[in-house]
Amino acid sequence: MRQLAVRIAAYTFAFVLAVAAARLLVGDQLSDLIADTVSSWIEVPEESQDLYRMMGYQEGMAINGKVAFRDLSDYHAIVGIIKGPVLWSAYIVGLAIVAFVTCAQAARGVDALTRAIELMAEGEGAPVLEPELASAQRELARMEEHERQQIRAAQAAETRKNELVAYLAHDIKTPLTSIVGYLALLAENPDAPREARARYAQTALEKAQALDGMMDEFFEITRYNLSAIPVEREWVDARMLVEQVVDELYPQAQARDVELSAVAPESLEAFVDPQKMARALSNIVRNGIAFARKGSTVSCTVEEADGSAVFTVRDMGKEISPAHLERIFERFYREDASRGQGGAGLGLAIAREIVEAHGGSIEAASANGVTTFTVRVPLAPSASEC
Repeated sequence: MRQLAVRIAAYTFAFVLAVAAARLLVGDQLSDLIADTVSSWIEVPEESQDLYRMMGYQEGMAINGKVAFRDLSDYHAIVGIIKGPVLWSAYIVGLAIVAFVTCAQAARGVDALTRAIELMAEGEGAPVLEPELASAQRELARMEEHERQQIRAAQAAETRKNELVAYLAHDIKTPLTSIVGYLALLAENPDAPREARARYAQTALEKAQALDGMMDEFFEITRYNLSAIPVEREWVDARMLVEQVVDELYPQAQARDVELSAVAPESLEAFVDPQKMARALSNIVRNGIAFARKGSTVSCTVEEADGSAVFTVRDMGKEISPAHLERIFERFYREDASRGQGGAGLGLAIAREIVEAHGGSIEAASANGVTTFTVRVPLAPSASEC
């Protein structure tokens, strides 16, 4: 519509200029031609000249020097037609041509865009459009690049998922073989010494527990859907939340010779989903326990800052490179690429989704062997939720 309006304005201006130029250049000649064509001079006696003047006839001089008159009524009628219906008709016809050309170009542009979108939907690249569709060409290029990024991200996620399934399937085989082997020893040697039978049973139990953990990871992968994480918030004592997480993970920390500490002020309440937030913090603390140096301490603190509850989990161990820090919250990203070992690569991704579902943020930093995870969630509901 804007292009059509601009073209109509330009056409109107050009039409006015053309009419003015025509009147200036050929107006007099055209008037004489019309007048000479539709009227003729009549020599009038001197006694009748006043009567012809009263009738409005044009007065002139004949070749022989006598006064002559001619009737210009037909001339004025023709000139009126030219200035009125003919001129306006020409203007309207020009407008119609301008509108038709503009609409035809717009239709071709729509057809070109439709075809380009169809080609992109079929997996082909966007074709080169006409120069007047340069803005549409840039937008198509942007859409094409965005689609390629999505495809690459989906392929990378699928590849990582397949690798992790293969990784778990391979690792499941190892403890399962040990379980079968030790149980076979127990079955084949019922008269074995009690100490040996106890050692076989304990080893089989440990391998079964490891297998159970691997199966939990496998089921987590198969049902993983971050968008399905529901959040039901309520007022929660932040100190009790942190202490609960630390208490639940105490056995794991003891098994790895790692100390746990919880530091939180009294009477600090946050508007969160207690179960989901506990899960997020548990995933982060568990990650710290897994990679902390033996004999070190994994601390979990919470404080109030700028209207948010700030949870900080800090461990001392092998640091994470900046390249891995950028991807550490991705789904199915295994930390063994950055810190020596790891599970299914879902814990930190789930923690991020839970935190973001609360309207908060999570970030990680690692330097000089100290890795810090910082979680910020609003202390109170936003105004739109009240």
